[in-house]
Amino acid sequence: MPGNKIDANIRCPSCNGQLYPRVLVCDSCGLKVEGEFILNEFDSLSPDELHFLRVFVQCEGSIRDMEAALGVSYPTVKGLLASIKEKLSQRSPRFAASRVEEGQGRAAVPGASPDEILDQLDSGKIGYKEAVRQLRAARKKER
Repeated sequence: MPGNKIDANIRCPSCNGQLYPRVLVCDSCGLKVEGEFILNEFDSLSPDELHFLRVFVQCEGSIRDMEAALGVSYPTVKGLLASIKEKLSQRSPRFAASRVEEGQGRAAVPGASPDEILDQLDSGKIGYKEAVRQLRAARKKER
């Protein structure tokens, strides 16, 4: 295998269209597999968007840490996250169908304790707004 590798995120130099892999090669044994390969939704992201996601993972999703790492404001981080989320949703029906929108999702168990509500929020069964609504309702019942 030649030492010069080609970045898979480049566009066609002629028409700027999407480039797709047609040949995969094993560096260990030299086996070649040719055909049409299905790419995941992340192939649609630009190098800058992929860098943003790497920073997101490194910062464990902390927007405050991302602000510092990237040198941008909170609204900029939120805007970039929303843009990437939308792009991924367009590319992958599975991603769009599996994500839980804030304020949507299944309702928590009626009369659930605050710990149960937080567990459901943590597992993605309910969104942030639904959790807040139910925690406030539980607090009112205690009074």
